[in-house]
Amino acid sequence: MPLDAIFIGELAGELRERLAGSKIDRVRQPEKDTVVLALRGSAGSDRLLICFGSGSARVCLTRAEYENPPQPPMFCMLLRKHLLGARIVDVTQPEGERMLLIRLTGADELGRSAEKTLAVELLGRNANLILVDGTGHILDAARRVDSEMSPLRQLLPGLMYRLPPKPAPGRFSGLSPLISREMEWRGLPPVPESLAGLERTPTMLTEGGKSVDFTFMPILQYGPGTESVTYPGWSALLEAFYAEKDRTEHLKSRARSLIKLVRSAKNRTEKKLALRMQELAATADRETDKRRGDLITANIWRMRPGMDSVTLEDFYEPDSPLTDVPLDPRKSPAQNAAAYYKRYNKKKTAREHLTALIEENRTEAAYLASVAVELDRAQTQADLEAIRQELVRSGYVREQKGKGKRRERPAQPLRFVTAAGLEVLVGRNNLQNDELTFRTARRTDLWLHAQKLHGAHVILRCEGAEPDERSVYEAACLAAFWSEGGQAGHVAVDVTQVRSVKKPKGARPGMVIYTDQRTIQAEPKKEI
Repeated sequence: MPLDAIFIGELAGELRERLAGSKIDRVRQPEKDTVVLALRGSAGSDRLLICFGSGSARVCLTRAEYENPPQPPMFCMLLRKHLLGARIVDVTQPEGERMLLIRLTGADELGRSAEKTLAVELLGRNANLILVDGTGHILDAARRVDSEMSPLRQLLPGLMYRLPPKPAPGRFSGLSPLISREMEWRGLPPVPESLAGLERTPTMLTEGGKSVDFTFMPILQYGPGTESVTYPGWSALLEAFYAEKDRTEHLKSRARSLIKLVRSAKNRTEKKLALRMQELAATADRETDKRRGDLITANIWRMRPGMDSVTLEDFYEPDSPLTDVPLDPRKSPAQNAAAYYKRYNKKKTAREHLTALIEENRTEAAYLASVAVELDRAQTQADLEAIRQELVRSGYVREQKGKGKRRERPAQPLRFVTAAGLEVLVGRNNLQNDELTFRTARRTDLWLHAQKLHGAHVILRCEGAEPDERSVYEAACLAAFWSEGGQAGHVAVDVTQVRSVKKPKGARPGMVIYTDQRTIQAEPKKEI
């Protein structure tokens, strides 16, 4: 719990200074555990994010845009009823508590002045948002708690709101494990007196440029491998830390159903492929059946009914060695020969049919693997929607019909500029890969793709001239990064002109063949 009581105390002071007197213009609830208040005050317009989700609970100013559901939740409607037009009077923290109280004043249904409080409890798994009226009674809670859920403290409309129970006497609560370890490392006891003299500054902990934690003071226990980065404000620190985390988790949640669908389809295809490979292996002895039929036919005059085998000269082999040919004693020699020919023809036909099916299965499995890579590197909801549309066209997903469905604006290709000023376009999905390669790119532009790996089609716009090698290498690095080999040290990337890239008839989206390529060893570095 990096959002401990001391951090929240500093945050409360910052929000109080910024938001006191601000008027609530809009109330949104884009997610079940997220409320966004649009504010207008003397300092300008602000958006206050209140998140009460497990593992991501926080209160901070935000610049992020959030998508609203087609229908606002009931809790959101209640908040709008009581909060629209209200002004923030104060933001406080009950002593030692991991929570904030946002005091408001507004008007009731009769136009009379009324006070209300938003209690934001930042208590890990028990995080909650409660709206309390001027008499201290609960109007409602985002997560209602009845007596079965908690015999000590209920959070239901009409009940008096009470603060969370205090810890046992002698215990110091509200301190994060990180700070407890830091104080032990510094040889300080974890008591308020020890903390009073410590520096208070918004601090992000990073490893290799990646955010790993945050707190209210520089951390020394990890040594030089972890850097303490100071931020200009407590709210800015929370926004920076959770922005990437929330985006990633939000996309993963939205992509989960598509990932499951693609994984299931790929598993089914691979099972079919394995079974058909077994069936194909069973046809490997078809020539032996034909040979035995020929041997019986050539020597039928030497055979008699009722024989269960016969030893004959194999004229298919040098020196015609003797070979035993099994027979069905219930059949005549001619019928035994016919049975071998029938078995041969059946296996021959099956082999031809299975070979075509196996090729289809391999192509389908490769296509689904490429879609899985697309899902893994999707960056926005628009990316996911484009992949879903691709699966609709490919027959894996049914088109959703009906009113109220929000259409995403089609995602544009990723665009980069090389050091020499040449434009590089990177496809976000298979449909966009086809669009880039066969409609957007000129025939003399360069086409790049990670060798034998699923990934993006990359176009280096050459403007009719020969590109410099540095630009080609930078484009190759992008092709390596936006492929399933993006975590490797080096990736082989094929480079050719767009004119040498062809799409076979009936091929799946994104599937192409190409010629006249050269190969570059590229580094999939995000910095490039």
